[in-house]
This record gives sequence, structure tokens and C-alpha cells, in this order.
Amino acid sequence: MKKPTLLSLLALLLGAFLLPYSGQSQGSIPFTIANNSPFSDADLYVAIVGLDNAGNHVWVNAQNSAIVPMSSSYNTVQGPTYNGNTGPGGNSRYAACFTRLSDIPNRTFTLPQIAGCRVFISKGQQLYFYFFGASGAPSGYAGPNGQNPNDPNRDILYEIIELTNNQFGFFGNTTRVDSYKYPMGLELFGNGYQQRTGELKSAADIVAAYKANVPSEFQGTVNNATGEITFPSKTAAFYDGTNGTTPGPQANYFKSYIDAIWAKYANEDLIFNAGNAGVFKGRVVNDRLTLVGQSGAYNGRTGVITRRPTTQEAFEGKGVLATRNGDGDCDLVVQAQLTAAINRHVVNVTTPNPGQQDWYNVGSFYQASPANYYARFWHLPGISVDQKSYGFAYDDVADQSATLHTPQPTKVIATFGGYVGGNPPVGTGFSRLLEAEAASLNSGMTLEACSDAGGGQNAGYVDAGDYLVFNSLSFPSSGTYTLEFRVASGVNGGTISADLNAGTIPLGSTTLPGTGGWQNWTTVSKTVTLNAGTYNFGIYAQTGGYNLNWIRITKTNARTANTTAKDVAVAEPLQVYPNPVVNQLNITSEADLAGSQYQIMDGHGKVVANGATKEGHLDVAELKSGLYMLVITTKDNQKITRHFSK
Repeated sequence: MKKPTLLSLLALLLGAFLLPYSGQSQGSIPFTIANNSPFSDADLYVAIVGLDNAGNHVWVNAQNSAIVPMSSSYNTVQGPTYNGNTGPGGNSRYAACFTRLSDIPNRTFTLPQIAGCRVFISKGQQLYFYFFGASGAPSGYAGPNGQNPNDPNRDILYEIIELTNNQFGFFGNTTRVDSYKYPMGLELFGNGYQQRTGELKSAADIVAAYKANVPSEFQGTVNNATGEITFPSKTAAFYDGTNGTTPGPQANYFKSYIDAIWAKYANEDLIFNAGNAGVFKGRVVNDRLTLVGQSGAYNGRTGVITRRPTTQEAFEGKGVLATRNGDGDCDLVVQAQLTAAINRHVVNVTTPNPGQQDWYNVGSFYQASPANYYARFWHLPGISVDQKSYGFAYDDVADQSATLHTPQPTKVIATFGGYVGGNPPVGTGFSRLLEAEAASLNSGMTLEACSDAGGGQNAGYVDAGDYLVFNSLSFPSSGTYTLEFRVASGVNGGTISADLNAGTIPLGSTTLPGTGGWQNWTTVSKTVTLNAGTYNFGIYAQTGGYNLNWIRITKTNARTANTTAKDVAVAEPLQVYPNPVVNQLNITSEADLAGSQYQIMDGHGKVVANGATKEGHLDVAELKSGLYMLVITTKDNQKITRHFSK
């Protein structure tokens, strides 16, 4: 049976403090599964399980959106038997609750009000769940167990989305708390809301980047045969001997750090900022850490950690780091803060009487060992959208998690394959559809209901100077791309242009025709040439007089020979370090940077610094924490781009 997810607990806790946004309950919403993988829709299988409003275990039939109570009568699918494991039913039969993606109309089902929900997507075959029942004991379902070598789901590639959809809105995330198996994306739309989360690289690139960015202790978390990366404490190297396992060489990975924390703050006050929860202060007495709120939401309240946690407890936020003692809510708050601080190595164990510590300074995370380098990886630039992910159980501390929430959701899109142009189906090439309402930044355009195929919204009332920006768009390879603009105009049309990185790489203008009506839609296209990379993609209204529904970018098969420096980002050998940076960004390059100029742009494509490139380094002390792009333009007009974070 499944335990409640952190997400469902978060939604329930919010429900205790928030009022619904209206007098009516949040209703059902369309949930689309996009396929950005090399696998066909017929090769992907989908299941939806969770709890209804009465707390009963249900599953949603993705083919017809029916909400069905769980029952052992659905255990009709013959599954495998490994080393005598015939499952809870003793006959190796499992629930018939999966639907091929190709059999889901428009890849879309209706998501009802549901709590503790997981949407499973598996490749090649269904997963083998066992249904107990909707209520009573036992109830719920038995799902995949990665720690059981005889689990019927072993060797099946799958991913999940965690979510709750209730009267307080939609709460959802991709998760890396247990493992990574394949890139995933999640996009949430609401009234005036659009956000996405998930991975930005292909499956192969993620594995390669992970190996290059974690120390030796974490290399064994990668399964080289399958590409799966497992959460450290769930791998043999980090087993601690509980549940009959053999302790691994890293079983005490965090022990020296935790011992140092407990020793230091037995004699000094531990004082730290806990964000909205306020400031806490306390000491260790007889191995018990007691912390009292000094300000904020928990002023005067006491949170307790009854003993020093083990490495496994620290990694997973469990045991003494997930226990209600006296003031249960306050206990959980301080336990979550310390779990995050240990994983990120931000508890000061070196400075005598350091005073108040800021555990919310993102730039200080993962800067020393031991740390959870598995979690750190998902927050590196270029790995996850906005560098946010659920890398461990309390990764939402300091707002670093991938959770999306809006009280008035209108639709959800989960993308198997994540937001990357790699791994296209053979013969089809890269293609990305950018809905106008999904832009990361909208300056001046008004969203309105759209009658074009697919519905949704279009950008209207377009005036000269209006623009849209789509952040972190990855082009898989250099060459020729086709830009298509889906437009309508009740007058004589107008002119639109496209660019990369706030105009530093112009992609030219396109004339748009009149179509005889503001909802009479046509598609206009043009061809551009550019290099592989990740950019902020912009659309700019040279003139107004039209509506815009979407932009589609498709890689063509041919590579043109007349690429010019001003059209592309040239990938000259260049290194920037350290990354993340504090005050000074060092630059080494094989290119001649004499006479070159630089620009630094933030995540919205805004230029925040520029000037003549100084050989060797740039002063970035005044930049705020965040992700940036450095663009160096050489004297012969070549552009060299690199990302860095602060």
C-alpha cells in the first residue's frame, strides 16, 4: 500500500489554513500527456491512482476518464514471476489499470478531484500493480518496489507525476526523491498562470552530466545498463544494515558532519533563519536538540529532534527527522529545516559562535562535503527548469522544489521526455510547439479565448513593441529550422520578428497576412539557421494588427552552408568558473578576446551588465542570486555564450 506523498500532505496542510478561492469546489481539468521521446505512443502505458474526496482508493481509466474504485477483481493481468515471487495474490496477477497512450483520445483525460495521486507512464509494457480494495484493511495498491530484486516491475522503464487536485487548486511536481529514470516535464495553466518544471536534457546527456558532476561516493548510484539514477540511500553503497541489508561503505556518509553539529551546538547556540517560519535558537542537551522560535510564525514555540539522526534519516528526512514529539507542527518544521541544511551542508561547524545563520542563501548550498550531491545535480544550471527539482524529501525548504500550484487550474500537460529536442523519433526530427499563453514573459499582449483547433487561448490586441519570451528553449543540433506562426488578422496583418537571447541573435522578420477575421487562422512559416544550444526565444511585434495562437519550431533535415556569424551562437572553446560564482567570474578561452564586448543577461533575457571584456575575469559581485547567460561578442562579430549561476 502506498503512503501519502509529501505533495498530498502539503495540499492537506494548506487546506487547513486557506479558504477556497470561491464558494465552489475546484472541478475537473484536462490532463494531457505529451510524448517528447523516441518511443511511439503505442509503446507508452498510462495509469492514474489516488484517493477520492471520501478517502477511498480509486483509479482513473485514462481512455474514458471514468473514476473507478480499486478492487481486487481488477487483478486479471498475468505478470512475471521472479524467484517465486507471485505477488500479494499468490498467482502473479495484477491490476488491469493501464492504457496505451495511443488509445487515449487526444492524449488527454479528465483529471477529477483527487488526492495523493500519481500518474505513471511506463515504456514497453504496463507496470504490475496489485489492487487490494477501495477502503478497509488492506486497501490501496502495491506498486513498484525498487529495493526488491524480485519485484515484477524490475527492468521496466517508467516515470511518475505526483499531484493533488482539490478545492484549493492543483498541486503537482516531477520528483527525484526516489530515483530518476527518464526526463520528465510538467506544465500547469490557470487564469493568468503558466509555469513548467522538469528536465532540460536528453536521457543520455543527463547521465553523462551526472557522472561528470558527482564525486566518487555517488558514482555507484547510476545503472549504466538502464540509465537509471537511484537516490543514494536506496543503493547498496549507502545501505545502513536495517531491514536485513548489508551495510555499505557509505552507510555513515553524513556521520562526521552530524557529529560535528551535535558537538558544537552542545556548547554554543544554534541560531538560524527558517524563512516564513521565523528564526529559531537552541542547543543540544543529552543528545536532544531543542529549538525555540524567536520570531515569525513559530515565535515562542518549541521544536525538538530527540537524538542525532543517522545518515539514512538525514538523506530521506525520516525517523527522528519526521516525528511529532510535543508541539508536533513545530517539531516537523525544525526537522525539515535541519534535514535540508544537512543535505546542503549549510550548518556552520567551523566558526566559533557564528550567530544567526542564513540557511536560505541558495548560493551557499552544496559548497562543501559531505553533501547530497545527487540532489545538487538536479539544481545545476541547464539540468532542470529554473534550477528547481525535488532532489530529496524536504527540497521545498527555501523554495527549491519543483512543485507547481495554482488555485484555479485550467489544464495540465505532462511531457514524457522532458523539455529537450534530443531523442526525436527516427525520421521525424525535432519539433516544439510554443503556445502563446505559455510564454515565460508576456509584455503587452492580451490573452483571450481561442476558437482555433485545440482551443485554449491566443495572444491578441497586439501592438508594435509587444513581445513574448520563452525561457530555456533547447535546440538539439546545428542547422536549418522552420519557424511557423499561427496567426489571424481582421485587418491587413502585420510584421513579426523572432530572436534569441533578448535580440543578441536576430532570426529575422516575417510578414503576416490579413485573414478576414480575428479568429480565422492560418500558418505562416520561414526558415532560419542557428547552432545547437539552449536559449531564451523571443517573439517581437514589429507592427500590430494580428492575433497569435502558437509558434512551432521544427528541425529540417538539410544543413545550409551559408551560416553567418550574426545568425548563430558560435561554440568557441571557452570556460567560465567557478560555477556557481560569488564575486569574480574567471574566463579562459582559446579564442582571441582582445577588443571583445560582453553582456550578462538574467533568466528573462534582460541585460544586467555589459562592457569591454577584461581578459581573465569579470566582476559579478553586484548580481543577485540566479541563473545568467554570458554573451561575449568578439571583434570579428562572433558570439560565444555560456551559462553560469550565482
